[in-house]
Amino acid sequence: MASGVSCFVGPQMRREFSRFGLDRLRILTGVLELLGAAGLLVGLWWTPALRLAAGGLALLMLAAVTIRLRQRDTAWLIFPALLLVLINAVILVASLSR
Repeated sequence: MASGVSCFVGPQMRREFSRFGLDRLRILTGVLELLGAAGLLVGLWWTPALRLAAGGLALLMLAAVTIRLRQRDTAWLIFPALLLVLINAVILVASLSR
């Protein structure tokens, strides 16, 4: 949720999206991150929401990893997005066995 909120108000996130040349996608990304976080919470009671949110967030973070790799960012900067890809993929796979 914090990352989604920072897309709206965080100066660092504004600079990052600008650096990537993706200013126009910053607000959409924030909305998708907030929806994903809400979906994970709702998914504690309704499995379809969990699957959709985890899958969507995994794809969104995979896009972030790809963008950072293309920018030749350091492993330190890529790691958080990569970790979120893995966490959401594990959540998705685990939810499929429910």
